Amino acid sequence: MIEGVLKRLEPEVLEPSLASDLVQRFSKLERLVAAGKTLATRQVERTGVWQNEGDRSAAHWVARKTGTTVGNAIHLVETAKQLADLPATEQAVREGKLSEVQAKEIASAAAASPSSENDLLDAAGREGVKLLQERCAKVKAAALKDNDVSRYRAIHKKRYFRHYSDYDGAFRFEGRLTADAGAALIATLDPIKKKMMEGARRQGSRESSQAHAADALIHMAEHVKDCPQIPTQAGPRASVQVRVDHSALIRGSCIEGETCEIPGIGPIPVATARALTEDAFLSVIVTDGADVRAVANHSRNIPAVLRTAVEARDPVCVRPGCGTRERLEIDHIDPFGQQGPTRLSNLARLCKRCHDQKTYEFYKLSGGPGAWIWQSPEEVRAAEQRPPPE
Repeated sequence: MIEGVLKRLEPEVLEPSLASDLVQRFSKLERLVAAGKTLATRQVERTGVWQNEGDRSAAHWVARKTGTTVGNAIHLVETAKQLADLPATEQAVREGKLSEVQAKEIASAAAASPSSENDLLDAAGREGVKLLQERCAKVKAAALKDNDVSRYRAIHKKRYFRHYSDYDGAFRFEGRLTADAGAALIATLDPIKKKMMEGARRQGSRESSQAHAADALIHMAEHVKDCPQIPTQAGPRASVQVRVDHSALIRGSCIEGETCEIPGIGPIPVATARALTEDAFLSVIVTDGADVRAVANHSRNIPAVLRTAVEARDPVCVRPGCGTRERLEIDHIDPFGQQGPTRLSNLARLCKRCHDQKTYEFYKLSGGPGAWIWQSPEEVRAAEQRPPPE
C-alpha cells in the first residue's frame, strides 16, 4: 500500500498544508516501522539466528540485512535488549511515540537508572532531542556518582574506534573515550587547527573550523614519526597496499568495471594511490579481472640525507607567492609513477593545499630553487597547444 502511494506521490503539486500533514504522518509511520525492527532484532539476538548465516555478531547481521553501518546496528541491538526491562519505554516505542534516537537515549539512561524512566519519557514529549540527550547523560552520570572510579573504568572499558566507508566512498569514523583522553586529544588538536586556519586565511581560503580540525587530525597522524617514543619513526611513514587493475594503472584512472582500492578502507582514485606513496612503501597488486597478474613493490622512501637536503633547501612551500611553513610535503616534480627519479633535482616541498592541486587538479610545478614556475591547468593546456619555436 505504501509503495503504491509513493509511486503516485507528486510532492511539487501538494498544497503546503497537505505536505505538512504528510511529513507528520510519514514520521509516525517511520517510528512504528523502527519499533517493529527493534523488537524483532531482540529475538534475532536472543536466539542467535545470525550465527546460522556466518555473521560475527547480531550487529553485523543487522548491518548486512538493513544496509546500515555496524556502529548504528550495535546501538539498535543494545536498545532492543534494554527495552526488555523497561516496559513503559517499550510501550511508548510500540505506540510510535519515540524516534529511534529518543528510544536509544532513554533506554540507555533508564537501564542505568530505572527510577528515571517515567521522567525521561515525559521529557521526550516536551524537549528537543539535544536537551533529551543532555538530560540522559546527566542521569547516567548520577547513577555512578557514588563511585567515580567505577564510572571512569566503565567508560574506559567501552572505549572504541570504528571506521567505515560511507555511500560516496568517504572515510568515516566514530569513537568513545574517557573525558581526560578526549581532553588530551582536543588540547593537541586545537593549536594545530588554529595554525592551519591562520595559514589558510593568509592564502585567501575560507573553510569551516570542522574542515581545518579534520586537516589537523591528519597532520597529527602524518607527523607521529617525529615522536622519539614511536618505533616507526626510522622507516617510511606508511605501508600502503593498493589493488588495481592493470589497465587502470597504465591509464592513470579507472573506468567502469575496474578497481583501484585499499583493502579494508575502500576504493580510491589512481592519483590518490600515487599521492599516498609519495614517502611510503607501496605494494601494488596488479590484476586482470579476478586473476592476480603480478605483485610489484615500488619504494619511494626518501633517504634521510636526501630528506634533510630538501628540507634545508625548501623551508617553505615553493609555490611562488605561497610561503606556507606548516604541513609541508615532499613532492616528486616529475611523478614517480611516470618514472620521475627520487633525487634532489626532482624533489620539492609543497604545502598540503598546493600538493593536492598538483596531484588532483593538474597544476604544474617546474623550474628550480629561486626560479620556481607554477602553472594553472589552463596555462598548461595553452603551453601544450602552442607550436614549437622555429
